Amino acid sequence: MTDVIYERRFIKATVRLFATFKQLTNKREIEIEMEEGATIFQLLEVLCKQYESLRDKIIDENNKLRKWIQILRNGRSIKFLNGVETELTDGDVIAVFPPVAGGKHY
Repeated sequence: MTDVIYERRFIKATVRLFATFKQLTNKREIEIEMEEGATIFQLLEVLCKQYESLRDKIIDENNKLRKWIQILRNGRSIKFLNGVETELTDGDVIAVFPPVAGGKHY
């Protein structure tokens, strides 16, 4: 009988933060290493652990993504993928946008 050894594999994703999220972290981009198979929600949890000031802005009291947060994976809204359960792949760029308001009303 042979021993089976499982090798843990890791991927790197770049998180791009905009507007108030950028101000809260003083970072525009953050590179995060995750275990292969990790989801966008798991990435957000890691991000919020590193930057506690983001937690209540991104994740609600029920541990769910706030409805008004927009997230893109490689330029495509996760709403058209598998939502926060979308699996990450190596080299993904995840853009996180806070709610945006303003502009002229006619």
